[in-house]
Amino acid sequence: MSERPTRRTIDPELEATAKAPFEARFLAPRFWPIWLAVGLLWLLSFFPGLRAILARWLGRRLQAGNRKRREIVQTNLAWSLPHLDEAERARVEEDFYRIMVRYMLDTGVFWLRSEKVARRYLGVEGGEALIEAIDAGRSVVVVTCHTVSVDRGGIALVLDHPLQSFANPVRNPLLDWLVGRGRVRFGGLVTSRNVGFRPVVKAMKAGYPLYIIPDEDLGPESSVFAPFFGIPRATLTTPARLAKLGKAEVYPAIAMLDERSGRYVLRVFPRLENFPSGDDVADATRLNAAIEQMVRTDPAQYLWSLRIFQTLPDGSPPPYTMKGKAGSGPRPRPE
Repeated sequence: MSERPTRRTIDPELEATAKAPFEARFLAPRFWPIWLAVGLLWLLSFFPGLRAILARWLGRRLQAGNRKRREIVQTNLAWSLPHLDEAERARVEEDFYRIMVRYMLDTGVFWLRSEKVARRYLGVEGGEALIEAIDAGRSVVVVTCHTVSVDRGGIALVLDHPLQSFANPVRNPLLDWLVGRGRVRFGGLVTSRNVGFRPVVKAMKAGYPLYIIPDEDLGPESSVFAPFFGIPRATLTTPARLAKLGKAEVYPAIAMLDERSGRYVLRVFPRLENFPSGDDVADATRLNAAIEQMVRTDPAQYLWSLRIFQTLPDGSPPPYTMKGKAGSGPRPRPE
């Protein structure tokens, strides 16, 4: 068997466009506020205690200052966690905003500091079987979900192992360059969603596990409906299809911030045996159940600001207020 690839030996043919070169236009005055923010993040990267204090203070203000986003978060919590009373959901919401701000304030550690420093704030738990599969050169799919810290979980894994993932572009060109650089500075491949399955499967077979985040609503054309917290949700079939094409083992995992230690941890769950089954709805149901199980371990970590129930099976308007969508807006959880 040939030596497995490491994060230091990336096949140029599979290299990501995320390593785009710096452009002189990024120095234009319109980008100066972003550079100022980058400088502040670098400075804050030396003061973890201050970042924790600021996260509590700024989290409350972020929560109070964005009414539209609060509506989405509160609707998602009411629909997904009906077993919690209003006070309990309010605590989850407050924790969510604090964790989101802490994630943003910690960015300087991972974008601007050394690998040695970044390692202090990262870890992988329960991943023995996953690491064994990677080291043996077997095809692997790591199915994660949209937590606030999802990309930090990928960094935790890629520090010592080859890895590939998908990414969406950011509208602001400088932010797109900064985010892309931050994603690949410690190794790994980042692929655009529109490249198709072939290069992704090729990389999987070459020893690059796929770190995939499938829990987003892309509409009924790309999805099947499967229960998520008891609500039919438009669920992508992509993980099952890629696992089948790559003959891959599938491991659920979730990235979370441990606020006590300040570390971002990728918690790996047992392999999904006999997955995929060939039944799209059954596979989507099983995948949603795995994600739901992971989210329940600490609900405040999930990215509740996504419109996760935007597409409903009966074609009714979404439960989020949306311009041009008559009848959209908050309403009680369906029975």
